[in-house]
Amino acid sequence: MTTNPTKPDLKTIQQTTPDVNKDFSFKWLIILLALLGACILALYFMNFSGSWGNQADFGAFGDYVGGVLNPVLGFATVGLLIWSLKMQRDELSLSRQELALTRQELAETKEETALSRQAMEAQVNHVKVEAELNELTRLLDRSQTKYETLIGMRFPLTSFRTSPSSQTMLDDTYKSLLERKIKNMSANTANSLVNASTKNSDIVLHLNLIRREAILFADLALKYYSINNSAEFARAYLFDALDILNLVNRIYPDDITKNRVEGINYVLVNISNILAEMPQSKSTQ
Repeated sequence: MTTNPTKPDLKTIQQTTPDVNKDFSFKWLIILLALLGACILALYFMNFSGSWGNQADFGAFGDYVGGVLNPVLGFATVGLLIWSLKMQRDELSLSRQELALTRQELAETKEETALSRQAMEAQVNHVKVEAELNELTRLLDRSQTKYETLIGMRFPLTSFRTSPSSQTMLDDTYKSLLERKIKNMSANTANSLVNASTKNSDIVLHLNLIRREAILFADLALKYYSINNSAEFARAYLFDALDILNLVNRIYPDDITKNRVEGINYVLVNISNILAEMPQSKSTQ
């Protein structure tokens, strides 16, 4: 199995690239052949005292030159062939190394692109979660404000009196009605008033609005915890939702509000366990 060269090997490859002009030059081959020819002619003229000689001698010299040059040229041809094969092998090796570098760079580029895409997706998800949490926080504040407004309104019990002989009309809030803390009333009288108020259509309608807003606030608090998964921030909303539901359940303990109370209690138990384990995990580290 071949391994891809690292990036620093690129300079090494460039440095080891053979220079054709330095490795071999046809200029020196021509010079060498010219010198060889000059030596042969010099030997010929030295043998014949500077003259060309007769035709038979010149023909014999031609056979001599051909016999000498043919092996030399054959050897030169073989040398050029070997040189050509060596150059092709070096070029093929360089091409293979450059191809490996290109493949490695493509792999690194692909990895960097994947990391950039993951970082971008994480950033988009973070922005999306932050936007959802901001919207949930806004809705929680709006729902709690609306609940406080509804529960702070005075209930219209104009047909009820604090006692059979009293002519003082009741003028108290729905919160005091739900908490059974109606002023100037005993506990039994307050309970009787609560039971009687459930038969008044206007009061029942208003209590249903309070109940609906309490359920909405509880659902928003649970949704906030499912997205944020932060025990410290979510439990503040969850405790408020639990208090609101328990207050509403004093008059309307139906299945919906009971279900929300059970769900919030389950989440709060998990949060308590998480917070209890946090010091242990830090100490073990």
